[in-house]
Amino acid sequence: MKAKLHKLIGTAVLGLALFSHSLPAWAGLVYTPEVFVGTTGAVGSMAGARYSADSTQYIGCTFSNTTGPYVLCNAMDKTGRSLFCIGNQSSYLAAAKAITDFSYINFSVTSGGAFCTYLGVDNYSMRLR
Repeated sequence: MKAKLHKLIGTAVLGLALFSHSLPAWAGLVYTPEVFVGTTGAVGSMAGARYSADSTQYIGCTFSNTTGPYVLCNAMDKTGRSLFCIGNQSSYLAAAKAITDFSYINFSVTSGGAFCTYLGVDNYSMRLR
């Protein structure tokens, strides 16, 4: 009886050991905010928009060099509010090139216009999903 119990415990421990190595280890802070669009700016994370419960949200920027280098940023929140801006400052171009799937994007637009006044991109592990 004692030998059967030891064999059972040994098998259980071996099974748990093998099972635990096959699972990925996720740790750390997770913060993937959804998109918010205001009257003169938009903020949100790529992962937060992608994995939101709705199919409306998006945020991102496009870099183009066809008619001179420029950046076009566009966002829509879950209520359907959208905003875009365009800019050609070198800092905006560099920021747009740094965007990844775990980026947090923040852009501002001139009041009543479509020109970017700010573009910030943050890349942190906490934005991964």
